[in-house]
Parts: sequence; structure tokens; C-alpha cells
Amino acid sequence: MIRLLLLFILTSTGLAACSSGQTAFRRGNFDLAVKRASQRLHQWRGLGKRGYTKAPLVLKQAFERAYEEHQKAIRNLSSPSNTKDFPWETIYNEYEKLQSLTNNARTCEACAGWLATYPTSYADRQQETRQLAAADRYELAEQAFAYREDNRLAAKDAYFNYQKALSWVPNFRQASAKAQDVLPFAILRVVVEPLSPTSEISAADNRELERMIFRQIDRNEAPSPFVRLYRPDESAGDGFPIHQAVQMQVSDYVPIRDNTASSTTTVYSNQTYKVGEKKINDSTKVDVMEKVSGSLTTYLRTINAELTMRLRAIDTQTGKTIWEDSVWETRSWQTEWQTFSGDDRALNGQSLKSANLFPPSRWQLYDSLSDELADDVVRRLRSKYAKD
Repeated sequence: MIRLLLLFILTSTGLAACSSGQTAFRRGNFDLAVKRASQRLHQWRGLGKRGYTKAPLVLKQAFERAYEEHQKAIRNLSSPSNTKDFPWETIYNEYEKLQSLTNNARTCEACAGWLATYPTSYADRQQETRQLAAADRYELAEQAFAYREDNRLAAKDAYFNYQKALSWVPNFRQASAKAQDVLPFAILRVVVEPLSPTSEISAADNRELERMIFRQIDRNEAPSPFVRLYRPDESAGDGFPIHQAVQMQVSDYVPIRDNTASSTTTVYSNQTYKVGEKKINDSTKVDVMEKVSGSLTTYLRTINAELTMRLRAIDTQTGKTIWEDSVWETRSWQTEWQTFSGDDRALNGQSLKSANLFPPSRWQLYDSLSDELADDVVRRLRSKYAKD
């Protein structure tokens, strides 16, 4: 057993050691080939030298190909004829790959000679590229900033690009202050109006449901950094307009739907019992043995209640509907019982089910429905405005 285990370990180590990066090189993945060859040179040689002697050559060839690929990509991206957006961000990634490539190659002591002709660090280039990437974002933000008062989406773009500039270079120019200045213009302001009157529930219940919804809105954070939900008695402040109004109404209420269904089956005993006698000749009688039976009826009583709220958002400037939706809650209660007629032995000792004699009241069902519906409404609002 020990011998087999030792053989397994030696075989596994030998197979792992064989990788010199050749496969990755043949597939054109030169960065990975350099990494694999570098790793091979730091592994135990194994019982043979397979892969180990090839690794330095593979590493050199793969490094040269990978280096040229990244440099070509950088030249193309930085060319005046390049039309891709934010080229410096991609160029920064190319320098990151070059640095990783160089770090992997420099672990090869035998490669020091030819590696001396290549840069050892790209930190300066990366720093320069960060500045250029930040400048690109800042310039785009400035263009959008000019339209902040008339176009909320332009203000949002400006804020986003100021933040991107700061992610490349902290404290870049006036990006931080400008982002704070433009943020109020980027916010979508939505007023949630009082519940519209309805004939489905009483006015008092309508007011209570409205109170529950507003309480949940107050407890939750804004749906997104660019959306604010307001109560009807709140103003946006600082002269900013309300963009949308959400209107709500209970559109359907089924207070209670009571239904009882039943099904009857014939059941039989597991064993036979004497049910009589019969003569088999003039002088002999024998018992008649049969399974006994009976009718088992199962009743299922179901009580349902439903409550539906319709929602609609309108543009406060044009009055046009922006979106419509509805939320729906249901509650269900069930009880089951059984009756039996026939020979009790057909039940095989089984007890009959008994009904629950305490069904929920209409008011209990409504309280549960309305409480969950208020949560549903707020969840739906958060979902609707999560990406604005």
C-alpha cells in the first residue's frame, strides 16, 4: 500500500512538472506560456528533466511574442486614428499585463541576460496613463455638466464620469467638488401620492393602508443614489422639481371565499374476517372469510382572501403614463376532516381526521393581507427605480 502511494505521488509530481508552457504557447496564449514556464523552473525536476530543459526557451519565445502583442495594442490604442472610447483605460490594462509578464519572466535566473534589454517596471507609464484616463473622463463630465439644469440624464452622466476620474486619480482637478455640485441635478424626484379612493375597502382601511405604505417608505433607503421618494406633504427643496408621481389604488378585494369539497373512496380491511357460514355438504359447514369494507369520505374546506393594488407613475410635466403595474396578495386557510360508514374494521385501526373548528375571521385575513401588501408596494417601487 505504501509502495502504491509513493508511486502515485511520484507520478503526479512528474506529470505536474512536465508542463513547460508549450501547450499555451502553441495555442497563442503567450502570457500564460511565460507563467507556466516560470512555474516549471521553480518545481522539483522530478525523476527526469522532461519540460524543465525546455522551459527557458519557451519562456523567451513566449515573452517576446507577448511583449510585442501588448506594445502593438498600446500603439494602436494611442494612435490619433483610434476611435474607441476611453483608450487610456485599456492602455492601462495593457501595462498591467506587461508588468505581470515581466515579473513572471524575471523569476528565471537563466533569462537575466536577454531580459536586461527590456524594462523592469512600468510604474511610470501606468501613472501617466492614469492621468490621461482621468483627463478623458473629466473632459466628458465637463461637457455633460453644461446641460445639468435642463437634462437630468446629462447631470447623471457628469456625476458618473467625475467619479470615474477620481477612481483613476484621487483629487483630480475639481472632480470631487463638481460631482457634489451636479448630484442634485442628477436625482429623479418621485412623489408617492395618497391612496386614491376605492369602493373595495372602507375609507378608514384605505387611510390605514396608506399609513403603512408611507411608514415602509420611511424605513427603507432610497431605491438608488439617483432617486428620491417623497411623501405628498414633502417638497424637493431648493427649487428642484418633482419629476414623477406614483398613484395607487386598491383595485380588488375578495374578503372571504369559502369552499368545501369532498371525495369518497371505498376502503378494505387488511385481513379477512368471518362474515357468515356455508354448507359444503349436508353435514359440514365452513366459515365464509372476506375482507370487510366501508366508505371513507374526506372533506376539505378552503378559505381564501385576496387584495390587489394598482400602481401607475406619471410624468408631472406632461401627464403621460410612464409605467403601470399591480401587486397582489392572497391568504389561504384549510382544514380537513373525514366521516366513515360501514364496517369499522375496514379502517385498520386508523383514526379519522378531525376538522379545525377555529377558522380565521375576515378581519384577521385582511390584517395579514394589508400588512404584506404594504411591504409589496414598497418592494415594487424600489425595483422600479433601482436603475434610474
